[in-house]
Amino acid sequence: MSYTLLKKACTRCKESSIRTYWANIKALARIAGREDVPSAGRWLNDKLLARVRAMPLNRFKRFAAAGVKAAQMYSKARPKWSDAMIESSNKYAQSRESGKRTKREAMNWPEGGYQALNKLAKVLHSEIQYLEKKKTWTSSDLYHYQKFVIVLFYSKHALRGDLADARYKKPYGPNWIQKVGKGYKLHIGEHKTSRSHGPIQISLGSEISAALDVFMKHLRVLTKHGYLLTTLRTGNRLQRADMLRLIRNTTKERLGKNIGVQLIRVLKVTGSQKEIDAAAALQKEMGHGAAMQKKYISR
Repeated sequence: MSYTLLKKACTRCKESSIRTYWANIKALARIAGREDVPSAGRWLNDKLLARVRAMPLNRFKRFAAAGVKAAQMYSKARPKWSDAMIESSNKYAQSRESGKRTKREAMNWPEGGYQALNKLAKVLHSEIQYLEKKKTWTSSDLYHYQKFVIVLFYSKHALRGDLADARYKKPYGPNWIQKVGKGYKLHIGEHKTSRSHGPIQISLGSEISAALDVFMKHLRVLTKHGYLLTTLRTGNRLQRADMLRLIRNTTKERLGKNIGVQLIRVLKVTGSQKEIDAAAALQKEMGHGAAMQKKYISR
C-alpha cells in the first residue's frame, strides 16, 4: 500500500497532515506485526483495535485516527474504528478541559516547566559554540548545530511540527523562512488549523536570529534541497517525523523526560497561566470576548 493511495483518499487533507497520517499508519501496521502496510485492510481487525483501546489516551487517539485513515485508503468502512476515534477524541477533550495533567504529562513534566527547554538550549549551545568560529563545517557539524537551533526555537515558540516544512529557498511554497532586516520571519501558511485561523507569522527574536545567521551560512554550502532542516547521513531534508523524534530523543537523553511538541505546547500555555487567567477575568468584567478586547487597546 502506498502513500499515493492515502493522498488520493484524503482529498481535503493538507500535505503535512497526510505525511503525519502515513507515519501513524505505518506505526500501526508495526503494532499489528506487519513489516509494511498491507495491501488489503483485513489487518484492521478487532484484536488490533482492542490493543489500541488499551493504550494510554494519547496513543489511543493517535492510532484510532490512523485506523480510520487506513480504512479510507482501502475504501472500506470500519465503523468500530470510527467509533473509537470519536471516543478517544471526546476523552482527550474532556481531559484537556479539566486542566488536570494526564499520567503521561505528569511522568514527563520537566523541572522548571517550559523554562527547562531554554536551559537545555543553553547547554547545547555551550557544547557547539566553538563551531561559530570554524570556517568550514562538515555535515556532522551542521547536524549538531541544527539540534541546538531546533531546541532553541521550541524554547521560544511552541509550534507543532511545522518548522520541518519551512523552506529558505524559492519557490517557498506555503511554509518558509527568510531574513528580514536583522532578524528572520517565519511564515506557516499550511498547518493543522490554517483553514480556520489563517497563516502563522512569527518574527524571530535576536537569539534565534543570531543562531540562524551562523547556521544558514553553512546550510547553503552543504545542502541543495532548500529546506531549513537536514538529515545527517544523506544530506536530504529532515522530515517532520524525524524532527519530532530528534526532539523527543534529545529531551529524553538530556532531561530524562520524553517531551514531544504536544507537551511543549502544554508547557508553554501552563507557563502563561497567570496572564491567561488575568485576560479571561478582564474579559468577564468587560462583558466581551478576546477579539473585542483587542479593539479596546490604545497603543
